[in-house]
Amino acid sequence: MIPQFLAALPPEARGEAERVFHPFAARRGSYLCYPEDEARTLYYVKEGWVRLFQLGAQEEEITLTVVGAGEIFGEAALLPEGRYGVFAEPLVDSELLSASREDLQRLMSRFPAAQTAFLILLSQRLRKAEERLRDLRFKEVLPRLAKALLAAMREGEEGYEITLSHQDLAHLAASTRETVTKVLGELALEETIELGYRRILVLRPEELRRVAG
Repeated sequence: MIPQFLAALPPEARGEAERVFHPFAARRGSYLCYPEDEARTLYYVKEGWVRLFQLGAQEEEITLTVVGAGEIFGEAALLPEGRYGVFAEPLVDSELLSASREDLQRLMSRFPAAQTAFLILLSQRLRKAEERLRDLRFKEVLPRLAKALLAAMREGEEGYEITLSHQDLAHLAASTRETVTKVLGELALEETIELGYRRILVLRPEELRRVAG
């Protein structure tokens, strides 16, 4: 099994990448790494959501970002003797691929195309972080939440649905659960979404795209 961002590698490099990455299931509420841990493993999210956070001065949790399908975390494993610097917590039961620091170093030393693929993915990660900071500075909660709903929705039996909790959506939108619950209620009154038990049905995705800007 190989991460999607490495799928375009030449055949020999792709075969090596398939030997380097190993699948495993990460359970909601567990911790995949701690800030002080030596970064010996890089993770790729195949399906699901993983929250990266730190603790503030009062031991409050500060969400840095939420990584989803097609993204990596633990990139400090690409550096010698790096440490994770964050907590990593799956928001839902997630399917991941992992690779050790040693195997990654061999892969990239043998195949420059693999180095390029990692650089491109890390550049995209940086762009996402800059966009998140820009949204926090210039956008209200509603457009941030609309953007989070669009990112989280999946095709279901009755249309587009979201199975993340209000707290999970708050992490995605960089807000609080109370505020997200209030804004979701407003969107439901406007019939943009339908709130159900452990599920949100998106009735008008085009309206969410308009609001998200």
